[in-house]
Amino acid sequence: MLKKTLSLKQYSTAAVALIGSTATYSQVAYTDIDPDIVLDKPDEIFGIDLDDDGLNDFNFFNESFTTTVFYSDLANVKAIFVGAFDSMQNGIVGSTGYLSGGGGYSYFFPYVLDEDEVIGSFDNFYNDNYQTLAMEIDKFTSPFEPSHQGNWYYFYGAEVVNKFIGLRFVKADESLHYGWIRCSVIDSGRTLIIHDYAYETTPNKQIIAGDTLSYVDINNSTTIDGVEIYSNNQIITIKSEKKYFSGSNIVDMSGKVIITNNVESKFLEFDITQLPKGMYLVNIFIDKKNFCKKIFKY
Repeated sequence: MLKKTLSLKQYSTAAVALIGSTATYSQVAYTDIDPDIVLDKPDEIFGIDLDDDGLNDFNFFNESFTTTVFYSDLANVKAIFVGAFDSMQNGIVGSTGYLSGGGGYSYFFPYVLDEDEVIGSFDNFYNDNYQTLAMEIDKFTSPFEPSHQGNWYYFYGAEVVNKFIGLRFVKADESLHYGWIRCSVIDSGRTLIIHDYAYETTPNKQIIAGDTLSYVDINNSTTIDGVEIYSNNQIITIKSEKKYFSGSNIVDMSGKVIITNNVESKFLEFDITQLPKGMYLVNIFIDKKNFCKKIFKY
């Protein structure tokens, strides 16, 4: 078992970062880690206790060690790990595989999630304590270049910056919640930066990576001054109880108008099945007034 310690500098940073940093937006509990946690040396650890029960639900590790890999080859391994702890139901969104060499070994790779991706019951969550974000393996007996593993390693020359880990965890009352942690992995996979995290306070409700709005608020039907706007992820429906709307459009988060309709009506449907997943704004124009609704396509 590897010895894992938390440096005095890191302990102080963690203590300062988390005191009084939690705020609730809608039904999402959000924590901004300020200043960011930086794990850039071997044996540094940082843990997150989402339900404040004194036990970390998720731990991050910066490791450097010598071990046997693959088919009994001796190698130096440098890695950034994240793990789910405290409860067997706690988990991280990712994939798993099995290596038959050395008696057999299962490995786990958390996904790199983009902002606006939905995290929920349809994802695959894994409870393993050591899941690989980024790893470099340098075999002593091989003349080849070091091999690399992990979705968070910069395979194509770009650092992985401001991306998201999807998670689920169980509170002491056994209610299940979904959340995200925003991280960066830089310096050839040797430095981890943890920026902030959030979880949906309503049990069993999905959450959107990076958003501090409740999934319930985003996807529920909304009535504004007699205008109802709702989506089933395939069709956006707009209804007006009293007045005709003079126009409407759908705009993506970059400001680009995706769909426009200038027909005066009290009822309109937009087909969004071909739109990529993400956040969109639905604008309705009535009596020179603009009503806006945020809709998520997942």
